[in-house]
Amino acid sequence: MFALHLRTKKRLEFWQVEKNTDRPCWANQAFTDGGFSWNDKSLSVKNVGGLLKMTVPIGDYLVFNGKYLKAVPKAKFVREYRVD
Repeated sequence: MFALHLRTKKRLEFWQVEKNTDRPCWANQAFTDGGFSWNDKSLSVKNVGGLLKMTVPIGDYLVFNGKYLKAVPKAKFVREYRVD
């Protein structure tokens, strides 16, 4: 899925972190390579898309610009992005 960043007007691919939703190809590849794994209520990220080591709560968003990932809290995503 794609969203428009309201300030920069860039169209970026995103994924809302959920266990039972369709994932974009870059997220599937990260799971295959071992960069993404599930914890109880979050996604564990290790050395993927410029993110070294972090956890992203379920419901938050990962935004991908083609090279780097950015973790965005749900409230900030709703405020700063519009889904295409």
